[in-house]
Amino acid sequence: MKAQALTPRTNPTGADACLRWSHQSALFKDTIYIYGGQAKGSSDQDSGTWNNNFLTLSLTDDWDAGSPPLKALPQPNGPPAVANGYLWHNNNNLYLYGGLFSDKPVTKPTAFSIWKYDIAAGEWSDITSNTSVSSDSGSSQIQRAAEGAGISVPQQNKGYYFGGHLDAYTTEGWSIQTARVYLKSLLEFDMEKNVFRNITEHGLEKAGVPERADGVLLFVPWGEEGILVALGGGTNDTFSQLNIVDVYDISKTQWTKQATDGPTPKYRVNPCAAIASAADGSSHNIYFFGGQNLVPYAEQKQYDDSWILTIPSFTWIQVNTSGQNVPPARAGHSCEMYGGNMIVIGGYVGQELSCDSPGIYVFNASGASWTKGFVASTAKGNKGEMNAALVGPAEYKVPQIVINVIGGDAYGGAKVTKPARTPDEDSPVASGKPGDYKYTTIIPHPTGTIATITHADGSVTTTTSIGGSGGSGGGGSASTPKIGAIVGGAIGGIACLVLLVLLGAYIWYRKKIRELREASANLVEGNGKSKRLSEAGLNENSGTLGGIEGNESAVELQGEEPSFWGVLLSPRRSLRVVNH
Repeated sequence: MKAQALTPRTNPTGADACLRWSHQSALFKDTIYIYGGQAKGSSDQDSGTWNNNFLTLSLTDDWDAGSPPLKALPQPNGPPAVANGYLWHNNNNLYLYGGLFSDKPVTKPTAFSIWKYDIAAGEWSDITSNTSVSSDSGSSQIQRAAEGAGISVPQQNKGYYFGGHLDAYTTEGWSIQTARVYLKSLLEFDMEKNVFRNITEHGLEKAGVPERADGVLLFVPWGEEGILVALGGGTNDTFSQLNIVDVYDISKTQWTKQATDGPTPKYRVNPCAAIASAADGSSHNIYFFGGQNLVPYAEQKQYDDSWILTIPSFTWIQVNTSGQNVPPARAGHSCEMYGGNMIVIGGYVGQELSCDSPGIYVFNASGASWTKGFVASTAKGNKGEMNAALVGPAEYKVPQIVINVIGGDAYGGAKVTKPARTPDEDSPVASGKPGDYKYTTIIPHPTGTIATITHADGSVTTTTSIGGSGGSGGGGSASTPKIGAIVGGAIGGIACLVLLVLLGAYIWYRKKIRELREASANLVEGNGKSKRLSEAGLNENSGTLGGIEGNESAVELQGEEPSFWGVLLSPRRSLRVVNH
């Protein structure tokens, strides 16, 4: 059944919300997409906060944090108004999975669904009927979970959702009296094949991975296919400590635990996190901000502290933000890393603030400091150094506070390449080597895409492709790929391709000539000697057949042997047996 595209409603709203939290967001090229969640139009609004507002935040030009270019897109008619779900994305689409329905007023959840937003066409469609569940899943049925931790791995066309819960606000037909069910399973979605896989085993019990909700999940390019790192979260009465983190090896489909070093953040739920990698891939730094403690009940406390978990040493480093323009403490916000900038979106700020509008903040990941706004030129590289970062299109530099712990310099060269605390023997980071993972960074640009591929041996190659449509604004000529270099690279690639084709054609030509010689020799020998020349053995230098008496004329084609170019230009005409 073909997915049905829906026409958007024509009343764009949500860009001027007083407060925004528990939404879903995704970074695609140089635009952040924000969907749904909860939002207040005024400080005294106490119901009807659930919404399906659909917004974009452009990262093509400079802007001040007080006036970011939030743009409201038309609200779709079909996708539900949910909070605490996730927006997966690949290089073409967004996918809305999971989420809670409203509790004030109470809205009964509909049947499970997954929605796709075609970015180029600007259309939403329900693709639920086009999806399937893999045969090796722990369950044949996929449920709508909420408050789990999601992550997209667009270069693999995969999306993941870890933990979360099921209750009367997520699942059709459940009673409000039904106890909430916390999850510890990992859901994988193949965005190319539309196939779900519910990973409910693979070391969950051995590693002691607990049920949890409201944590974060990060993808780290380490090992054969990368690893997932789960941080924070909890249930109604327990929290996941941050001095031990859960690590999932994608290639081995295996969970392990890893102890961390350094001072540890307080346990919490609903933080946000984003990752940036050193230029040489020797370290991958997770930036961790905010969150809240829900204990004791009705006395929840939001945090405004910033931390870095540097991998592979798995060392926590607290960022000293005293004297900086630190955002108000918050939880239920989202973070997106664009080059060396972490953009913080929304968040629940407690009762102390009546409004937090527009609620957009920028953290300079290279300088480990909060800034007054977004500077596009720092997020697009300069002087052709577009391959300097592994996460995002910028010259991300390892901050000094991280260098002080792991060594090296701003571009990498980390001296600490293993976990500071003894890892599990099955851990993908136990060797201290990144393994065979080749990770590609897709760098958006108005004129095309630059892909930086970092190989296991540390070497880096860069390729450029021309986009079908240009972006809007952003940067000067310093940040634009050189047209001459692009054309030269394209010509070079075509030349290599032609050479490969010619080489293959020549090998094919030699094979056919040998067959023709065999056929000719068989004709000379007569019906009583039809043994294949390839079996008897051909000595091309002497023109003799091993084990067969003959002369040079026995393997000649009487001047009719076709030339290489004749075969290439007209294979059917040239490659025929001439019977003299």
